[in-house]
Amino acid sequence: MSSSETTNQVKTTEKRNSRHRHGRRKHTGMVKEIYSVTNPNAPTYYVEAFKMIASNIEFVAVAQECKSILVTSTLQDEGKTNLSVNLALTLAGYGKRVCLVDCDLRLPSVHRLQRSPIGLTHVLKGEVPLDEAVFKHSESDLNILLGGVIPPNPTELLASVKMQKVVEALANRYDYVIYDTPPCLGISDVSVLGRYMDAAVLAVRHDSTDKRMVERAKANIENSGLKVIGAILMEYKAESDVSNAYYYNHGYKYGYYKYGGYGYYGDKRERKDDK
Repeated sequence: MSSSETTNQVKTTEKRNSRHRHGRRKHTGMVKEIYSVTNPNAPTYYVEAFKMIASNIEFVAVAQECKSILVTSTLQDEGKTNLSVNLALTLAGYGKRVCLVDCDLRLPSVHRLQRSPIGLTHVLKGEVPLDEAVFKHSESDLNILLGGVIPPNPTELLASVKMQKVVEALANRYDYVIYDTPPCLGISDVSVLGRYMDAAVLAVRHDSTDKRMVERAKANIENSGLKVIGAILMEYKAESDVSNAYYYNHGYKYGYYKYGGYGYYGDKRERKDDK
C-alpha cells in the first residue's frame, strides 16, 4: 500500500480462519476498516465522537498535568491503535503540539497512517537521532514516531535509559505525546513504560471483554505506578441505547466510541446505575 493510500485512512484487514472466544463474544472471520478522522469521507458523527473523547481526556490531563499518555488494551484486537491515532489527530486539530509514538514494538500498526523507513527502534539502538526519526503527518499538524524494525528484545529496549530519555525529550517539545503500546495482559512492556508515563487510557471492546479482565488490566497498570485516567468503549452498541439510536440507524460501522468509567463493563444491572 502506498503512502498516499494510507495518509488519510488507517486500513487493517483481519482474517480469522477459526472461531475463538475473546471475553464473552465469539469472533468469526471478518474484515475491518478503520478510518482516521482526517479522512474526508469520515462520517461527522465519527469525527464528533473522537472530539468528545479528546475533550474529556484533555480536561483530565490538564488538571493532573499529564503530557505523556499511554494507550493500551486488555488483549489484542480491541481498537487501541485506532484510538491512539484518532486521539492524537484530534488533539493536533485543536492546535496542540502532539506527537504520536508507536511503542508496540511487537506488532507495530501506526505505520498504516503514514509510512517512514525509520522509527523508535533505530533511535534506541543509536542508529539515528530522535529529530531524524520524527516526521510530520502530511494531512495534519501531527508529528509521528513509528516503531521501526521489529527487534528481538522489545522489552529490554523499552526499559532502557535511552527510552527514558526519548520520553523526556518528547515531553519537553510537545503538549501531548500519545504512546500506542501493546496490550497490558501477558506482556510486561506496559509495566516497563509505565515508569516513564504520566497517565494511561484503556481501550476496551464493548460487550466483549470480560469485566474481570478489565479489572486485572487496570490493576496491572496501576501497579506500575501509572494512573488510568479514562477508559474508552470501542464498538459501543448504540442500538441498546435510545439516546444513541441515531448513530446505529445511520450505519455507523465502528460503533459509537463512548468515554466513561469501569461501570460500563459487566452485567446490565451495573450499567443501569452508571449514567
